[in-house]
Amino acid sequence: MQRLQLAEGVPEGLEVWCLALDLNAPIADDDDRLLSRAEWQRAQRLRHHADVVRAVATRAALRRLLSAHTGIAPEKLVFTHNVYGKPALENADGPAFNVSHSGNVALIALAPGGAVGVDIERRRPDAELAPLHGLVLSPSEQRDHISGATLPFMERWVVKEAVLKTLGLGIADHLQALSVSPASVSPTSYCLEHSLPVLSPLQAWPLPAPSGYAAALGFAQG
Repeated sequence: MQRLQLAEGVPEGLEVWCLALDLNAPIADDDDRLLSRAEWQRAQRLRHHADVVRAVATRAALRRLLSAHTGIAPEKLVFTHNVYGKPALENADGPAFNVSHSGNVALIALAPGGAVGVDIERRRPDAELAPLHGLVLSPSEQRDHISGATLPFMERWVVKEAVLKTLGLGIADHLQALSVSPASVSPTSYCLEHSLPVLSPLQAWPLPAPSGYAAALGFAQG
């Protein structure tokens, strides 16, 4: 697991860790033993071995990182979830966190306060993504995209998902309520305009990602 170098301007204390996954490997015993019974049962319901590896390895890595911050053994940590499924620690004072995985890469974001979200996606051909434009882009973004201005679609998508995961909202219901554009004051952050049900200032930054992936980090102050 590797800690990523974050963009200039990211608040102090935020961490993002990158986990490279071997999707053909057997489930590691050291990972297996850390999961709760409910987590293991959810993983076992997945149809493909690669999905099981991805779920188990990522959750085990998250538990290890949270254990290092809380001093609680990783297998003793207990999670609660909001109505949209966003997890939080139930039995310990620890960092806010969020997880995303795609292909053979997983990202884990930690924040000492406030709320955090992260997203990583495998890049796909533009022709394959075209049917998603009307579902993901706000009206102003659709006009920009048609004119060829500003950000690529994939970059907007990961920023939107990271921000909505930060807020713990249903992603599909709110994608068009958020518009993403490059920040005029910094090339390493984004300008966010939205009609989301939130009062906290929202911020987002690009993340370094392996070739063939796009990733972003979202944050809301507490």
